[in-house]
Amino acid sequence: MRPENQPPNYSPNYTWTATRLGLIISAIILVAAIAYTFYQGSGAKPPVAVDLSSNDASSGVNPAAPPPLPDSVMQASINMLDGQKTKLADYSGKVLVVDLWATWCGPCRQEIPHLVEIAKEYKSRGVEVIGLTNEDPETDAEMVKKFSEVFNINYPIGWADEEMQVGLMRGRNGIPQTFIIGRDGKVLKHFVGFNAAISVPQMKAVLEAAAPAG
Repeated sequence: MRPENQPPNYSPNYTWTATRLGLIISAIILVAAIAYTFYQGSGAKPPVAVDLSSNDASSGVNPAAPPPLPDSVMQASINMLDGQKTKLADYSGKVLVVDLWATWCGPCRQEIPHLVEIAKEYKSRGVEVIGLTNEDPETDAEMVKKFSEVFNINYPIGWADEEMQVGLMRGRNGIPQTFIIGRDGKVLKHFVGFNAAISVPQMKAVLEAAAPAG
């Protein structure tokens, strides 16, 4: 017997099904929102390679070669993790790989073992690797030191202050950013982001051309 004021077409099963459907849709939307937020915060973006023939590998555009790093960057004094000081200009005559990174950056952590391998494999050819973290040397020195030990980093680590970061990034946000600089000080390739399957072969191809064996 139907209770008073209950619609004639009322169905308890239909109401429960609609409620469950609403809950499922809400849950899907919530999961999607969380996943999107995590992806945005992870910095895991497809790599972009900038070289002499392509300023943006994802666009297919072929503008002029990237300008050389300004003197304000090449001559800037860099405080190193070991307490020493250096500047990029000190590596003149070498092929230099400069990595702008941070300990909290997921793609940076993926890239570092490959940089360790590159530093070892190409050192005898006059290739040097230097890592510049954008973290605070006043508060993060011990953390960066321990991180370097855990990852067996075999190349020097220094600190990139805000001016150095701006000069290196050239308006391209996000890390890691990796630069391969030729013996003449000109940027041969600029990577924004990291993907092992794409970035590592390209890095090695540039190094093979810039610092051939024998």
